[in-house]
Amino acid sequence: MPQLKNRLDPFISFLTDKFRQPKATRLFFKALVAYTLLKVLLVWNVGSTVMPHHSISLPKSLPGKVFLSLAYVADHNVTIFFLIATLFLVFALWMKPSYVLNLIFFWLTFNLYVVILPISNGSDVVLFMLALWCIPMAKSPLSNNDRWLTVQTVIYNLGLLFCQLQVVNIYLMSGLDKVMSETWRSGEAFAYVRHLELLYNPVLPDLFANNFWDFIFSWTTILFELSFVVLVWIKKTRLPMLLIGIVFHLFIWIVLSLPDFGMIMILSFLIFLKDEDYERLKIRIRR
Repeated sequence: MPQLKNRLDPFISFLTDKFRQPKATRLFFKALVAYTLLKVLLVWNVGSTVMPHHSISLPKSLPGKVFLSLAYVADHNVTIFFLIATLFLVFALWMKPSYVLNLIFFWLTFNLYVVILPISNGSDVVLFMLALWCIPMAKSPLSNNDRWLTVQTVIYNLGLLFCQLQVVNIYLMSGLDKVMSETWRSGEAFAYVRHLELLYNPVLPDLFANNFWDFIFSWTTILFELSFVVLVWIKKTRLPMLLIGIVFHLFIWIVLSLPDFGMIMILSFLIFLKDEDYERLKIRIRR
């Protein structure tokens, strides 16, 4: 029992001691809002074209109808939906994160996913999952009662931890899926990618179009995804792994022409940054 207590004490202290990385989590939320605003503006025209041919199936229960009420608005007038989304996101950029604001942001991102489902991809799923964990990552309104303040601190820090675990889980599941696939282990997966005319970037040189590079790229992807799961938690390897991850997703961005997925995954790395990282960056910029 004493050994178990000694192991639990650091974790309990992590949850209850203070709000962890308040500046970093606030900037992470703002980055998600800015990304969503950019996405809304870019898909507005396409969404307006697709919506007349996309029938949204709304739930019959009252809670379901309330939760998807924005999608219901889009089903009747998609322009009003995009206008409401744009105005709210601009407002959210200037406001301090709060439980209500973060909850509405998640509600918006999920409804956005439902509205643009025919043209959506994995980035939209990642977005509303990250937005979900942002709900408890707020300190406003702050309680004056010590007991409730402790509860706020715990749910804030749990939100931060679960958001990090959500990102790590994406790489873990993807890496395990690839390492168990003969197509990925042999490098054939990248050979298939080159034949995806709608995704593969045609300007890439033929220099890499051979079995050797297919094998190298496949195992580089597998090793990065599985090593990220471990090394991002270690102090000395955290920032190098995040920098490698940025290069990794920029590579996917260029090869597969998936800018929104690459951008949301790069933004997800912000949840692993700490307040002192921004302080060091500020000092370097001043110098």
